[in-house]
Amino acid sequence: MQKACFHDGKYVSENKVQKKTNPLQFTDKKSIVDINKLLYRARIDKKNEIKRKIIFYSSSVLVLGLFLALAMIVN
Repeated sequence: MQKACFHDGKYVSENKVQKKTNPLQFTDKKSIVDINKLLYRARIDKKNEIKRKIIFYSSSVLVLGLFLALAMIVN
């Protein structure tokens, strides 16, 4: 049988590699969750959010101050 053919201006080859798929395995393992790790992660996220807010507000104040200083120099 022919492995390749030319049909409708397209070259079609039948040498296709099929991937082996692993069957899905459902596990009912219950994992132990450490509440201290979750609370620590929440505290760290809150601190990072506060840092981002401080950086954003301070940079916006700096840009506004530079703009006003430039406006004062131009006048």
